[in-house]
Amino acid sequence: MPLVEAALAFAITMLALSLVVSSFVELVHRIFSMREAGLKYMLGQMFDQVLAKYVVPGLETMARQASPGIANAVLNDQVQQMLASERASFVDRMSANRVPMGVTPKATPADPPARTASNAKRAFSLWSGRDLATLTPTQFMERLGSIDVGVEINRANAAANAAAAAAGAAVGAATDAVLKDVAQKFDAFGNEAGQYFEGRARLLSVAVAIALAFAAHVDAVDLFRTYLRDPNARAKVIEQSQAVTEQYKSAQQAAEAVKKLVPDANAAPADVKAEVEKLQKDWQAAIGDANATVKQYADLGVPLGWNDDRLRAARAVALLWTCKELRDGDTARFGTLQQDCKPDDKGYKGIEGQQYENVYLDGLRDPGTLFFLLLGGFLIGLGSPFWYDVVTGLTSLRNAAGGKGGTAAPAQPPAVVAAVPAAANPEAGKAQPVTPVGVFQVSNAAR
Repeated sequence: MPLVEAALAFAITMLALSLVVSSFVELVHRIFSMREAGLKYMLGQMFDQVLAKYVVPGLETMARQASPGIANAVLNDQVQQMLASERASFVDRMSANRVPMGVTPKATPADPPARTASNAKRAFSLWSGRDLATLTPTQFMERLGSIDVGVEINRANAAANAAAAAAGAAVGAATDAVLKDVAQKFDAFGNEAGQYFEGRARLLSVAVAIALAFAAHVDAVDLFRTYLRDPNARAKVIEQSQAVTEQYKSAQQAAEAVKKLVPDANAAPADVKAEVEKLQKDWQAAIGDANATVKQYADLGVPLGWNDDRLRAARAVALLWTCKELRDGDTARFGTLQQDCKPDDKGYKGIEGQQYENVYLDGLRDPGTLFFLLLGGFLIGLGSPFWYDVVTGLTSLRNAAGGKGGTAAPAQPPAVVAAVPAAANPEAGKAQPVTPVGVFQVSNAAR
């Protein structure tokens, strides 16, 4: 039983720290617009590998009409230049948010290709909300049907339909084969890109978790040993189980709610300065949450956070600091050499003979401490979903071992759908298209 409770307390601590890591990872994604950049990259690959073959014939026709008798080599160069411009315009218009709040919209699918050239780049890739972070196949086909590339796709689709009808192919199998292929290709590209970006996000999460482990002294072995030998500490941490799991659930529900409301969680403020200030506040809040979490668990008797004893055990040496007083009596300078500091009998952070005003970065020389901190970082980097499952599993095991039994989750009430009689709804017979192909056809016909 003590072993199960120690493991549960350890998992609760990892869950709390992984939630802190999630907030930092989200900030990194926002600062560098990583989701938006990922969608643009995927759209570019979609154009190169799927859509370009439908666009090139039209570009060749335009080039020949503009320059009759043009040599093939020159024609190919012009077509490639036109194709590159068409690609850039396609990516910009397909990824642009058509209704960003507080800023002028970028070129959208309804705008001509030349409109994209007039969009000035914004400082630091900010203005979150000007670009979309996600597109479903239906949304993609709706936008595609509104732009010039969609005209070429529709022309190729009509030709394929005519050829299939002339060959006597089955209607269900051959109708709109081009549109269906484009839609399913986009879906496949999205799934493959999602796997790549998920792996990249996990790697980023591990990197942030390792940084947190070193900053907050998350020694995995020391943590588990403490919980195993100190029943008071593990009991206090286990009491935090419900609060931490509820925090995880709230974070998940909030993320899902935002995704359902808008494509991008971050609507742009009125100017770049406001966006920078918002990011600064969020960053400070994330740091505050990290400090509060470490302090909360340290107050419970958990060995989190650095102190003089832990720094001495890690054989720490100050790498970046300010001295209280220099040997020559001059004003203390930032990052001075150690030999320039005036000796002091008290010492500081395990470094005898020196006293520093502030230490900003320590170097750890103990191999065991380095390994255990790395281990702690890797464990935190497993992510909050993993540790949430571990906490719930160990809680059920602990309850079963104690004869308490598991607590069944309350059943969710069935969704209530208000039925509207057809006679009372004049639009009942005018259903909107629900498939990507149908959405494309409606959008292209209305273009």
